[in-house]
Amino acid sequence: MDWREEYKRKLTTAEEAARNYNSNDIIGVGGGTGIPPAIVDALGRRAAELQNVTICQGFAVALHEYMKPEHKGSFRVETIFIGPAERLCMDWGTCDFAPTHLNNLDKWGKEVGAHKGAIMVTPPDENGYMNKSLFGGLSPRIIVDTYEYLAVEVNESTPWLCGDQFKIHVSEVDAIVENNSPIFAMPEIPITPVEENIAHIIADMIPNGSTVQLGLGGLANCIGHFLRDKKDLGIHSEVISNSIMELIKCGAVNGSKKSVYPGKVVYTFAVGTTELYNFMHKNDTFIAFEINDTNNPAFIAQNDNLVSVNNALMIDLTGQVASEAIGTRQYSATGGQVNYVIGSQMAKNGKSIIALPSTRTDSKGKLHSRIMDVLPPGTIVTTSRNDVEWIITEFGAVRLTNKPISYRVKQLISIAHPDFRDELTLKAKQYNWI
Repeated sequence: MDWREEYKRKLTTAEEAARNYNSNDIIGVGGGTGIPPAIVDALGRRAAELQNVTICQGFAVALHEYMKPEHKGSFRVETIFIGPAERLCMDWGTCDFAPTHLNNLDKWGKEVGAHKGAIMVTPPDENGYMNKSLFGGLSPRIIVDTYEYLAVEVNESTPWLCGDQFKIHVSEVDAIVENNSPIFAMPEIPITPVEENIAHIIADMIPNGSTVQLGLGGLANCIGHFLRDKKDLGIHSEVISNSIMELIKCGAVNGSKKSVYPGKVVYTFAVGTTELYNFMHKNDTFIAFEINDTNNPAFIAQNDNLVSVNNALMIDLTGQVASEAIGTRQYSATGGQVNYVIGSQMAKNGKSIIALPSTRTDSKGKLHSRIMDVLPPGTIVTTSRNDVEWIITEFGAVRLTNKPISYRVKQLISIAHPDFRDELTLKAKQYNWI
């Protein structure tokens, strides 16, 4: 059968596609902008007739119908990365968090037992292949190929991303829904003076010819600004944002010195503005891999001169890094941080950097140190003190690898905010650390 005829035969409404999900189903819907809104919202509207449906996802950027508290009992969400929408669901008790490294996403999918799916795709090309687009790497083929039922939502606004792992043929899906609603675009995040100071320090630690991994947010954007005068940079990163696009446009990133996939930007998903999405559309400078590959420390380590930059919420005086929770309150997830902390240090001339402002201000306006004597009770340690290398605040950079506790304590106090250094020193002496 010609793929065009097959496409027409499988074309249906979101409501009809959602009819093929039943009580007790476990459904994989990808993550981020890859969660197909028309299909999952049609599913959510069936709440009264469904029970115990598990939705597996990550980093939801919109609050979909099935996530709402009034549908508790009909649906439960299991997520590997808490985005803004999932954070609300955690408070409502409609979302459960599965701690794991992002390179284990395929193993998580098998473990949870998802047997049906729904994902966002581009329109098909001349050969009938669609593309999983911006968050397609969170729906790995090793999982998608096991689904007994797969509905796709075709959206003309989604960019076609180069990379064979992101292709999926019309013949491989069971239902096709068309919906051209706008794709979520992240606005530019304002940069703070503290982030500027941190970014300047980090940029000085990234030599010409390095391969760089950056995350999301104001700090990543600011680092990108300070890297514009660099030469021959490469990119191997789980996420692409506007800052990387700007580095490519200005010529700082060309990938010419990369030891693996030279000339290519290796990544898994993208979050940014519509300008970024248009820039990436069919741009073969970018090569997309599924997250279990991009974040494999062995693959990361093949990049000589790799500099990995990640954020943290707080760190204790021995070097334990908390990047996802404060106390028992979960804010995000481990994500790929540990993958890159380990992979970058395995790389030839590699370097792992974890950056954080020295302080935070609470809702009452009180200033708190992010460098703490001990972490608050219940706080999850994301990166072990055994694995941490460089820690940076606006007051400087210290290297902790293989250093004793007394050295770590003194070094971390030296980059804490001056208002807290005496208190931290007193605590450290009480613990006989110095």
